[in-house]
Amino acid sequence: MAFDLSPYLFMVFAGLTIGAAITVLVTKEIVRAAFFLAFAFIGVGIIYLFLNAEFVALIQILVYVGAINVLILFGVMLTKRRLLGGGQCE
Repeated sequence: MAFDLSPYLFMVFAGLTIGAAITVLVTKEIVRAAFFLAFAFIGVGIIYLFLNAEFVALIQILVYVGAINVLILFGVMLTKRRLLGGGQCE
């Protein structure tokens, strides 16, 4: 009689993915939100692996983490930040 660990791993990764997605919503720092968004995308890709959809998991990780999230990070880094009081950015 073999013990199957996959349902428990699925629940762990689903919980981590939901936690990362909630962190994206509640954080005020955009760079931190982008990194947690990448973690959420990777978690969704891992969940697809548990559902035996390897191609969809690969596309999820390549397209969303590799392209969309990097685009968000470049957009944040290249945007000039303005302060309300007219002070200098540090």
